[in-house]
Amino acid sequence: MRTYYTTLIYIAITFVFCCCSDNAKGEEPMPQPQVASQLKGSFESQYKRYAQGEKHAGQSNLAKIETEWRDTVWANDRVHKQIVLWTEQEELTNLTYNMSDLKFGSHSIASSNIRLRFPSYVLGDTKSLACGEQASRQQIYIADALSETQVTKVTQADPVKIWVTVDIPKATKQGLYEGELTVKLNGTEQLVFNIKLLVAGHTLPDPKDWTYHLDIWQFPYQLTKLCVGSGVNITPFSSEYKTMMRSFYEKLADAGQTAVTTYIKDGAFNSGQTMVQWTLNPDNSWSFDYTDFDSFVEFMFSLGIDKQINCFSLTGWSTAIGYYDAASSSNKTKKLAIGTSEYNDLWTIFLNSFRTHLREKGWFSKAVLYLDETRNEEARKIINLIQSNDPEWKIGLAGSYIDEDIERALYDYSTIYGYDRNSTNNTYTTFYTSCSQNVPNNYVTKETSPAEMVWMAWYAAAKGMNGYVRWAYDYWQSSDPVNIQDGTNTAGDFNMIYRTDNKATSKVVTSICFELLREGIQDYEKIRSLSNAQLNAAVKTVTPATATNAELIITKVQNILKKVSLN
Repeated sequence: MRTYYTTLIYIAITFVFCCCSDNAKGEEPMPQPQVASQLKGSFESQYKRYAQGEKHAGQSNLAKIETEWRDTVWANDRVHKQIVLWTEQEELTNLTYNMSDLKFGSHSIASSNIRLRFPSYVLGDTKSLACGEQASRQQIYIADALSETQVTKVTQADPVKIWVTVDIPKATKQGLYEGELTVKLNGTEQLVFNIKLLVAGHTLPDPKDWTYHLDIWQFPYQLTKLCVGSGVNITPFSSEYKTMMRSFYEKLADAGQTAVTTYIKDGAFNSGQTMVQWTLNPDNSWSFDYTDFDSFVEFMFSLGIDKQINCFSLTGWSTAIGYYDAASSSNKTKKLAIGTSEYNDLWTIFLNSFRTHLREKGWFSKAVLYLDETRNEEARKIINLIQSNDPEWKIGLAGSYIDEDIERALYDYSTIYGYDRNSTNNTYTTFYTSCSQNVPNNYVTKETSPAEMVWMAWYAAAKGMNGYVRWAYDYWQSSDPVNIQDGTNTAGDFNMIYRTDNKATSKVVTSICFELLREGIQDYEKIRSLSNAQLNAAVKTVTPATATNAELIITKVQNILKKVSLN
């Protein structure tokens, strides 16, 4: 039950927070007090991503400067805001930052729950183009990687960006929590940024309990490949490998990732990469070694990614199967055509063995035989083979334009953005974006907004879907950790996060894109929890037409979500 004091606070400030929330458009800005300081600064939307040298609007218009952040949150929530610092001096050094606790009466949110990270530059693109269209591109550096290293210097040429993240503890009481971030120059106070967070009477579930089906495909061999280029050899799935990859996949688990990406044959994605070793014995029988498969699955399960095992694939990027020929002591490749007797016979042998192994491990109910953009007749042949082997197999597909009878056979069906499925019986009904969508996407360009990542979950809610799929979490191509101009696809297509280096000590560097993807999933869980008519109506306004100005629509519907949260 609310205390009388808390009730008074809610009555007094509900209007202020609902109608003048942190991102609301058309509100009167709160100007920064004019002080004789060499350093200036302002809060900025988390949906604004800066290019190198880009100025804050407040540098030319004082009315755009804001030094107070107000927001409405839930217990166990995570909320972000950005700050921009600038100077008219050539250079200022020795910047320091002090974050106070956020206090409400005798209650507080400790400053240890508040993180300051610093958006750093990666090599992105000026334009958002479809698959293969980046044949000729310009170099532009965009602040998307969130560095843990404090920036202590600001120059006239380039403002400093600060990414403020507040984790609201689960036990936090309702009320208005206030605190401040102080920025000092050479130990002298220069700027004070006020933070006021109104904690509503709701608690967000932990990520492991979210209903949203997030499936960002992992490329677990890729960092080891890049390490080799740096003269460092890391054996995949060894203890050293797991130490190196832990921070990357812990970050993924923290966003509510549900599925482990596994390769059950050589060539599922790339040649020479498989977690199951196929051996043709001298007597022409087949044997399968699941050591690497088990090791990776157990590792990911230990991090909390344990709801589904995606097994790639009976077709993959190639129908060929690499194997070890024991008779000749050599590696060979068997080229197979889908639907032929040789294809069906060999995959039946494997499925019998794989099913037995999965049942022994207690994983059969979590395993999904996954197909990637397999077309109509090929998909039908593969599904018939799987179901004839055992009707209890679960089948997944990321694809579209297939017949309804095939759709109905799928347990996990992800359709490309913009395509409406016919089936309604799939357990997981998600959508995916690929390199063919200019907007919305996780591209890092001057033309795209990171608000598109929040938009994804709202769109899923509007369409009655329960998740989102994207093909590449960590498929970096360049040896340079900040160069994400991969091939001729738009920057960001091959990754959602970054890395510190190509060494055994490499650590994850999260991104604005990825943090906002998670923010959208939080919104999805809140929508589901509240089940409010006004909010449900707002959800329906998130249509494909709104993706081109994602910040505008997301600001609007999030304000409604915050208002409903206080009812």
